[in-house]
Amino acid sequence: MTKRIAFLFPFSIVLLLIWSRAFGQNFRFDKYKDAAQSITRLRVASAAVLPEKWKKELNWRRTEKLVTQAAVDGGALLVVAPEGVLEGYVINEVNREQNPEVKQKLIQEFLSLGEPMDGQYIKKACALSEKLGIYFAFGFLERNERGLFNTAILIDPQGDIIGKYSKTHFAQGYQINPEFYRPGDEYPVFDTPFGKVGILICYDRQLPEPARILALKGAQVLLVPSYGSYTDPNGWNTALMRTRAYENRCPVVFCNPFQSLLIGANGDLKAIGNAGEVAYYEIDTSPDRYKDRFANRRPATYQEILSDGGAAKAP
Repeated sequence: MTKRIAFLFPFSIVLLLIWSRAFGQNFRFDKYKDAAQSITRLRVASAAVLPEKWKKELNWRRTEKLVTQAAVDGGALLVVAPEGVLEGYVINEVNREQNPEVKQKLIQEFLSLGEPMDGQYIKKACALSEKLGIYFAFGFLERNERGLFNTAILIDPQGDIIGKYSKTHFAQGYQINPEFYRPGDEYPVFDTPFGKVGILICYDRQLPEPARILALKGAQVLLVPSYGSYTDPNGWNTALMRTRAYENRCPVVFCNPFQSLLIGANGDLKAIGNAGEVAYYEIDTSPDRYKDRFANRRPATYQEILSDGGAAKAP
């Protein structure tokens, strides 16, 4: 069955992308590269959209409603929505299925759920950002010529996509997934008028290295769209997110369908929200706040961290 799926996948990708190729899209990852930072304070919102699995149209309507609320009623300039908000994060359902016939059907449905970067829902998201005049970040299952990826994008108020990141670490490991479901391998930061933005997706936050890499690249705020693993305000996840903010000296926005955490650069929890709610916090990204934040590091003593410690490597 695995070989059959592998054989069919390239042809499925071609067929599923034919429609999307007819539409243009504004990919402008270097749009603000040479521009001086013009915004130092902005109101940020975490929109805890609660999606239903496999239902993209319903999930988009819920996303549109809550994001609009965050911008219009809440006055947010930057709005973050959860990981996998379009399709409801269904990889676990695919992996857990034991019946071969049902599993094959799920794999094909999983493939069809993948959204091309120029797909209809990405176009709707860009149009919504332009209509509301906001920066908008959210996660979704991306489909491209290489396979399926757990991706998040950042859109600016003109509807241009100015950032894209694919999840690099899978909590479930790398061997049980459909072979065309792949992790990303890069940690980009994105220039915006309010500073450099870094994005992590869900399990990425549980390892210190991804956040630190982004901070070393100059990230002034970390966005963390997530789907699983949240806790009460005193639980491990809240402590973890506060730690990521403190150790990297930058604000963190954690957006889960069931919880929002907005954390200041000193690790203080500034706002918390529940499922279906919008939580807000005004962040300060003034360049002076990041000056010498890593002055006491001693990278020459960190060489051991470059070893994998004998652990199995991801593909």
